[in-house]
Amino acid sequence: MKSFRRFAFVATIATYLLIFTGGLVRVSGAGLGCPDWPRCFGRWLPPTSVEQLPPDIDPAQFNFVLAWIEYGNRLLGMLVGLLILITAIWALNNFRRNPHIVIPAVAAAVLTAIEGWQGSVVIASHLQPLVVSVHTVLALVIAGLMVYLTAEAYRQEKKPAVEVPPGTSRWLAILWLVAVVQVVLGTQMRQTLEVLREQYPLMAAGGWVTRMGVLNHAHMTLGVLLAAFSLTVALSLWKFRDRFPPLLIQSVAWFVVLALAQLLSGLLFVFFEITPLIQVFHLWLAGLFVGVCLMLYAMTKQRQVAK
Repeated sequence: MKSFRRFAFVATIATYLLIFTGGLVRVSGAGLGCPDWPRCFGRWLPPTSVEQLPPDIDPAQFNFVLAWIEYGNRLLGMLVGLLILITAIWALNNFRRNPHIVIPAVAAAVLTAIEGWQGSVVIASHLQPLVVSVHTVLALVIAGLMVYLTAEAYRQEKKPAVEVPPGTSRWLAILWLVAVVQVVLGTQMRQTLEVLREQYPLMAAGGWVTRMGVLNHAHMTLGVLLAAFSLTVALSLWKFRDRFPPLLIQSVAWFVVLALAQLLSGLLFVFFEITPLIQVFHLWLAGLFVGVCLMLYAMTKQRQVAK
């Protein structure tokens, strides 16, 4: 189990790295750096000069830097897909009677295959905002499954003695669900923002936010409630930290840090210019928060309740 856990952890880190680089591809404008898929300008390696372009391609479409940024993200995606596939095969071969290991591993592999296909849909749609949002949410679901798998492998290997307040796992499950809803709302806000940018290119960022109306208010309100709720759950857990293994203590600490960082990055949208880089970090922090929430759930479920 130890080797499997370590491999799953590496695959999880790689998945989150891919999500971050995918966001950078988006904000750098490299999303269509390769206008076709899976090839790039009809080649398995991007062209290095205009002379290497197929005759039916307009040279104005070619940008050497953007093409290689997009292609590099695809190569990383292939590596992550291979890591997740190996994890699933490993789980099936060695832990087939262990549903807490097999189900998340196989589900992550299946969703990764769908995500790869959906990547071609993103290119074919010319980065249609709704399609990109679906692609993003699916990536976060895959990352969450890998986090849960890694935490479950740790729990089964170490069998740490943990005592938690009553109802902890239930509250963590609710927090995870609310966080996922918040991510969906956030992707819808990004989709709306892109439309507003095209319709009102001279309008200040504050004007775009105002025109989002109910969607903006719902996202902000839910974000504040999620942060407050998360801090409450973390505080109740922290009181029993002397009964936790080191990994659980670290997870609670990161849970608090990510909740506050997510809230702060969201507030930056309200008071300052909405920059693409802040959007990348905001979404990435949301994905990390969802993952840590699942880790805490996996490590606290079916535990002795602290008195």
